[in-house]
Amino acid sequence: MPLLRWISIKVGSLDPPGHPHFFNQLSCGLDIISMAGEWLTATANTNMFTYEIAPVFILMENVVLTKMREIIGWNCGDSILAPGGSISNLYAFLAARHKMFPGYKEHGSRALPGDLVMFTSDQSHYSVKSCAAVCGLGTDNCVMVPSDEHGRMITTELERMILERKAKGQIPFFVSATAGTTVLGAFDPLNEIADICDKYNLWLHVDAAWGGGLLLSRKYRHPRLSGIER
Repeated sequence: MPLLRWISIKVGSLDPPGHPHFFNQLSCGLDIISMAGEWLTATANTNMFTYEIAPVFILMENVVLTKMREIIGWNCGDSILAPGGSISNLYAFLAARHKMFPGYKEHGSRALPGDLVMFTSDQSHYSVKSCAAVCGLGTDNCVMVPSDEHGRMITTELERMILERKAKGQIPFFVSATAGTTVLGAFDPLNEIADICDKYNLWLHVDAAWGGGLLLSRKYRHPRLSGIER
């Protein structure tokens, strides 16, 4: 089963709020081009529910996202704009569940073959565990994988925990790796995690809200984000 990589990107800065180059992920200074865009969207006051309601804006979104994928070297795939990293993790969870268990949409938990289990590192963003609570898995079924002294997920522990849960009759289906953890800025070993996901048929999600900007850097993209294209 093909795996989909989901990337959420937030760009931050440590510059003081009064600095013209201050761009934090939650509060930021003024960007003139963005302000012009805000004026345009506020003036048009258009909801982008369907193509019929906002054909020009839908086409603009497709063009912008296609260009963004091209900039980072991806000439295929699909994209959406999201209001933040936390909800992007939720989108990834929902997409994974629907892809692997499409009957859930109509039949709910009755369509599942058993108890689902998800995995993430103990350094991941709190919103990943929230997905388990919000979407009905329960936080006990969000398994926190230990990290090493650098804050990176220990892949041998991930595989051990997957086998442990399978032995209990549960169904591992989702792994959330992190490219830039909140506290330490650590990058999980994506290639090794992807190998494990391929081996056990799990969906791999990469939360790159902190470190995804390195996709734009020829110098730092490798090796930190090696494997994200898989």
